[in-house]
Amino acid sequence: MANKPGSKNWNDIQIVIATVSMAVTLAFWNMFAGPDRESAAKRAQEQAAITPEPTAVPMLVVQPTPLGDAKLLFGGNAPQTQVIVRSGGNSGGGGGGGGGGGGAVTSTKSS
Repeated sequence: MANKPGSKNWNDIQIVIATVSMAVTLAFWNMFAGPDRESAAKRAQEQAAITPEPTAVPMLVVQPTPLGDAKLLFGGNAPQTQVIVRSGGNSGGGGGGGGGGGGAVTSTKSS
């Protein structure tokens, strides 16, 4: 019996479709962008030849806006950090570890 050629799987079909679509896209892109490329080059040369005239920029005096009764959300003092050391008895049961001093607890206070 003669051997059958390898069957095509779905990945081969997807690659063929993607390749054909990219080739057709590039062909149409070059076909339709050709005339526009020439006119764009002419416009770029014309714009490069024109020098803009300097214009006087008016000076504006900016006045700060009064806040009234509004509360500022940002700014002010930075939060202050306090370290509190608890010492004392470890009353009650519990296992493991020595019963040394207390651990340091850090708390942050904001204004």
